Amino acid sequence: MNKIILIGNLTRNLELKYTSTNKAVLDTNLAVQRPRINQNGERETDFINIQVWGKQAENLSKYCGKGSKIAIEGELRIDTYEKNDGSKGYKTYVLVSNVEFLDTKKKEEKPAIEVNEEVKEDIFEEFGKELKLSDDDLPF
Repeated sequence: MNKIILIGNLTRNLELKYTSTNKAVLDTNLAVQRPRINQNGERETDFINIQVWGKQAENLSKYCGKGSKIAIEGELRIDTYEKNDGSKGYKTYVLVSNVEFLDTKKKEEKPAIEVNEEVKEDIFEEFGKELKLSDDDLPF
């Protein structure tokens, strides 16, 4: 059996690519904290290569970014290739079969409207005190 489930944070901005046959693919890293504390009282982190294909890759690119927390399910892959010097190279990664977004906001995005705290207090002073609701005003 070859099954891996990880929860972690994306380590960089995502770069969605397409193959020559127009299939979406995304290669990135997932920072996963180890469950135990080391001798220095700190949790160590593993940086794991992941590869996502198809619609899941497109959605991940669209809704998540550097720092976003995700859960993945997949299988460990170790591909071999020939290096320029003729020796064998190895690429170890998790081929993702399922992604769940645990934090969907892209980290670069800012709220649509930022309200200054003083303005917020002025609005409450002007309108908040006069606002009175009864049970009949509630939609449920």
